[in-house]
Amino acid sequence: MKSHVLSSGLTGVWTTARDKQAKAIREMPRADRWVWFGVVALITLGTVMVLSSSVMIAERRFGEPGFFWKRQIVWSVLAILMMALVSRFDYRHLRKLVLPGLLLSVALLVAVLFTNPINEARRWLSLGLFSVQPSELFRLAAIIFTAAYVARQGEKIERPWTLWPLGIVVAIGVGLIMAQPEFSGVITLCMCVGIILIAAGLRWRHVLPVAAVAMVLGCTVVFGFGYKKARVDEWRTGLTGTGGSYQVRQSKIAFGSGGTLGQGLGHGRAKMLYLPEPHTDFILASVGEELGLFGITGVLFIVTGLTLRAWRVATRAPDRFGYLLVIGIGGSLFVNAGLNAAVVTGLIPATGLPFPFLSYGGSSLVTTAAAWGIVLNVSRYRTTSW
Repeated sequence: MKSHVLSSGLTGVWTTARDKQAKAIREMPRADRWVWFGVVALITLGTVMVLSSSVMIAERRFGEPGFFWKRQIVWSVLAILMMALVSRFDYRHLRKLVLPGLLLSVALLVAVLFTNPINEARRWLSLGLFSVQPSELFRLAAIIFTAAYVARQGEKIERPWTLWPLGIVVAIGVGLIMAQPEFSGVITLCMCVGIILIAAGLRWRHVLPVAAVAMVLGCTVVFGFGYKKARVDEWRTGLTGTGGSYQVRQSKIAFGSGGTLGQGLGHGRAKMLYLPEPHTDFILASVGEELGLFGITGVLFIVTGLTLRAWRVATRAPDRFGYLLVIGIGGSLFVNAGLNAAVVTGLIPATGLPFPFLSYGGSSLVTTAAAWGIVLNVSRYRTTSW
């Protein structure tokens, strides 16, 4: 009899707690619907373009035209679910998780250095059924850490020497990412941290010297130690003649043949083994060829719209941490998309940087979706001032 009463009591407590949790979720303020629409639209377009651009290469490598597309569908569903889940996780709890997340991402950056190289680089860590790119995880962890640390410093941000812990974290990340090596990852990491610091109020007289030193170090690595110097030479050749990088040349041809309206979805020729890896870093060229100028304009419009919407969410965040966090995530999207677009059009030397939400790959897609889930969560607590 007593056990029955105890069991009934526990069941009642569990039911009450579950009902309260469900009620809290139902009463949670609505997230920014435009952010939802923009992210889902890019993920959907990316899934379609991966199918269209990878058929030939998948058939040749694996004997299955839908090899990459089937995997991308799985990753796209997981990305949307991850974004939905994170959007309901109170972002303010990230302050407690920032240090464990940072340590985990550093550990993964160290672990990836002991893997077998792929194309002379160690960037992917296999975890059985899937692989992760630790640099993507570290960048998100660094954004969260930077936002939390700078928010805690408050007005002390005007005294740059108070940022030495942040400098150590960034230096560790830069060193480990360069050891892979992945120069593009270093660039995006430093630019994201810089955007947060500028938004926090760090004066330009402190920012510009650091930026100048970073540029000098970057040029020293490229020209002094020969890292990726061949790509820079190819880029310079492509600016003044018909030579240069084969990928970039084929990418320009794809853009040119697309014209205003494009060749039509599925009718592009660059994917017929002319453009290497048309479904990954150069997927924007496939969009330009098949959907034309209108398609490219639409993609860039959504990216710009998401960035501006993130700024709006940031200015209405309830605290400084939320403000800086959203600024960093929005800046990361804009930087990644801008650098990728500059590469595929030949404006800067080629780097191994995917286009957010469009390029094939699960690690980048899920990580970026999780980051925008944080933006959605901050938008739930929006206010007119903070």
